[in-house]
Amino acid sequence: MRTPLQELSESTFDVAIIGGGINGAVTAASLSAAGLKVLVVDKGDFAGFTSQESSNMVWGGIKYLQSLEFELVYKLCVSRARLMKNYPTRIRSIGFFAAIGPNSPADEALTFLGALLYWFIGKFTTPAPRLFNKLQANKYEPSLVGTDASAAVQYFDGLLFDNDARFVWDFIKRAEKSGAAVRNYTKLAAASHGADGWTLALTDELTGQRATVKAKSVVNAAGPYADGLNELLNNKTSSNLAFSKGIHLVVRKLTKDDRVLAFWDEEERLFYVIPMHDRSVIGTTDTRVGQPETQVSDEDRDFVLRQINRSMNLEIPLTKDDIIAERCGVRPLVISTPRQNKKSAEIDWHKLSRKHAIETDQSRKIVTIFGGKLTDCLNVGEEMRREMHSLGFKLKPEIWFGEDHKVGAIQVGKLLETKIKDTEVRARVAAGLWRRHGSAAKEIILGWTGSDVAEVFEGLGFTAGELRHIAATEHVITACDLLRRRTPIALVRSEAEIERNQTLQGILTEFGLA
Repeated sequence: MRTPLQELSESTFDVAIIGGGINGAVTAASLSAAGLKVLVVDKGDFAGFTSQESSNMVWGGIKYLQSLEFELVYKLCVSRARLMKNYPTRIRSIGFFAAIGPNSPADEALTFLGALLYWFIGKFTTPAPRLFNKLQANKYEPSLVGTDASAAVQYFDGLLFDNDARFVWDFIKRAEKSGAAVRNYTKLAAASHGADGWTLALTDELTGQRATVKAKSVVNAAGPYADGLNELLNNKTSSNLAFSKGIHLVVRKLTKDDRVLAFWDEEERLFYVIPMHDRSVIGTTDTRVGQPETQVSDEDRDFVLRQINRSMNLEIPLTKDDIIAERCGVRPLVISTPRQNKKSAEIDWHKLSRKHAIETDQSRKIVTIFGGKLTDCLNVGEEMRREMHSLGFKLKPEIWFGEDHKVGAIQVGKLLETKIKDTEVRARVAAGLWRRHGSAAKEIILGWTGSDVAEVFEGLGFTAGELRHIAATEHVITACDLLRRRTPIALVRSEAEIERNQTLQGILTEFGLA
């Protein structure tokens, strides 16, 4: 449960983590498992900003081969393999079918060689890539390959089953189980450093309550707000951030088969059609912006829809009326240049690397995490252990990531046999419960009665009982926390569908979320 802020007053922590996105979440999970007393706060909800706006891909960064960032691709491929091994139900291997057309940066032979190099760098941990000629490609995926495509290449990467924010929450939950104090909607209002460490003034953004805590060290995991937080902390760094806006649109399912479709858009960037439950996610864009706060513009929508309608053989072209949901966020890109020498506005941001950077002030014990990607999260968590060790903390070598292996979806399904008669629905619900809750799924099911077993939306695998459990135990404060981050319901069902669903509206009312 969410700890009342006043209960933390005058507490002393080994480390206070500011920011509950993917970087803050893995840091909290890693350090709390290592035996440190951890506090993690976020001024909004956990994963409530950049970390909820990704493509949901767990990938090795194939597009970075174009910029010759082989080291980055290698690290991402290694992390991808580790994530897929340790999260076998939450991350699945999926084929990426890329059509080669007039906007492609290379011909089919060179593109296929790039896919082979990607496979090699990834140490052959995915199925082998395959080259399709035009005839084969049209037969394999006629919805994508039109008259402009000369060939296609298939390679493999990972994809989250649910959504990125849910994956982030799993690390927050793990940190809490290891003893961390975790609070969303809690802002760092002021900070001062003295001989005994840091004094941090916290404010509850919902109630206005305040508390002061002590911390031996501070981790700046504020994502796009890292520069601003460093100003508050009076922390000087050699790196700072530039921002690139990326958007996705969620529309009806565009293909029959379960694969990611890819092509090069009119700006010669990789553009994707990604499955999410029974919908398709299309995008993304890459637009320089000057601040973290962004929104989807009409120009963004027109661009994305234009790429789809030009590149896919759709019986009915997509329009703005077909948009079910939108995703919009910024990529915080690292500028590893002294701030006083070169401002971010003077840098060609298209050439900026997607690598993360970590800077540590040894004397004041501040660690700042700049940039990063979801796929790179395990590397960040382990690097943060090394940073805290360099600051003098003693850490235990405990495992801090991975799924439960005590029971599985089959065993969960057996518990549901008397509650859900339809075998297809039962299998879908059991898989979802195990994927999202692990061994706790058993206790969740045992508490169900009556209407708890019903799917809230047919085909999604979320029951009323599961949503009640999430609302009661996972620091849910708003409807968006429940429907946008702890679950992907608001991403795959329209606002009108959600408003018409009486069961869901009843749950929202029950927990004060309506």
